Amino acid sequence: MLQATKNKYGIETLKRLNVSYDHQHSLTQEDVDMVNSYVELIERTRSEIKPQIGDRLVYVTEHGDYYGNALIDDKYVKDGCLSVCEQPYVPFVWEENGNIRLSVSGGSFHSVNPKDLKFQKWTEGAFKDWGHCGACANGTVAFTARVPLWFYAEPNPKYGDFTTETYRKLYLNKRNEPEEGYRYHGDGIAFRDETELQQFLQDYEGTVFKGNWKDQIVVWCFRREYVFLPLSEWEKIDAPAVERRLNFHPEQVKIVKDMEKHITYFHRIKSQDF
Repeated sequence: MLQATKNKYGIETLKRLNVSYDHQHSLTQEDVDMVNSYVELIERTRSEIKPQIGDRLVYVTEHGDYYGNALIDDKYVKDGCLSVCEQPYVPFVWEENGNIRLSVSGGSFHSVNPKDLKFQKWTEGAFKDWGHCGACANGTVAFTARVPLWFYAEPNPKYGDFTTETYRKLYLNKRNEPEEGYRYHGDGIAFRDETELQQFLQDYEGTVFKGNWKDQIVVWCFRREYVFLPLSEWEKIDAPAVERRLNFHPEQVKIVKDMEKHITYFHRIKSQDF
């Protein structure tokens, strides 16, 4: 059980989280007292054993989509499951029956059995409520409180251990006849032919899975980062120079991979007018 923090905020420390609010409405001691009361309520009702409304969650879907700051936002009385929001905005909070309730926007929402959640660690969760000026434009006061971070992965993952936490996921559609000169099309990416696709898979350690329909494939691969260096520094990189088309133009690059972080670094020569 977490020891609740008393008087976590003062006017100056709360202002740092609410600069715009303070500029428009002038943050007051009333706002500070409200926030500190919420912090104590939230923290004294937290547990490493029982998930609660307002706790955070690492949520991984069966398709490998990773959400590191999902939110337990409500509880269904009908079956005892918890409602989880994948990508929440900062939720509104209020007190009810000695605990908190939330109103949250975002998505998507899932139903999860609390018995399937595993405690990971304590973390800071963000909340907000209307300040002393009431419900008005820019009238919310935001704050954080210590809450548990849980972990849940949907069963039967389609792509094994691949998740978007450290990998890229690409959906590619193959056309029988190239369109605008490209055989494979995806979201913001395209390949002219099989040779180009295979080069990409080699550069980014790509793994191909069957897609959701006949002419679709799913590619899991390393993320990409560009490193721009002066020619003298670029020449010192211990990797062969190869030609790749970047931004539709051929360019000499040196490719270095971080096999643990799943990143392919393209070392590029920094131009004089950079």
